[in-house]
Amino acid sequence: MSPSDKLLKLFFETTETSQSAGRRFVERLAQRTEDRDTPASAEAAGAQLTAMAAWAKPLSEPHADLGKITQPVLVTNGNNDIMIPTVNSFTLSEHLPNAQLIIYPDSGHGSLFQYAVAFSSHVAEFLDRGDALLG
Repeated sequence: MSPSDKLLKLFFETTETSQSAGRRFVERLAQRTEDRDTPASAEAAGAQLTAMAAWAKPLSEPHADLGKITQPVLVTNGNNDIMIPTVNSFTLSEHLPNAQLIIYPDSGHGSLFQYAVAFSSHVAEFLDRGDALLG
């Protein structure tokens, strides 16, 4: 399986509309030849997996620390994320006191790429609102 195929499988829904958006995203990625991000190392990937496993472990008060985060938080996800289950976004938004949750339809982990224009608009609006709140 090619890296592009893996990306489509992990980040986008199996529907034709989502896969089509995924293919457009892959094309945009290929167009960028300068100032590209450094690929994640095996060490970084391992650290991320460790963090994900820690998130999944039940604690006596698993979300108590989230309530201590008082700044506004924007939580976004696709409605069917197979990489980091969408339910985690709902859990975050329920336990963060100033969270705003946006779930994009017909999408997975790559919802921000599939809905790039809407996502950018939502982030800009969220940040603008934060400036007003911070005065």
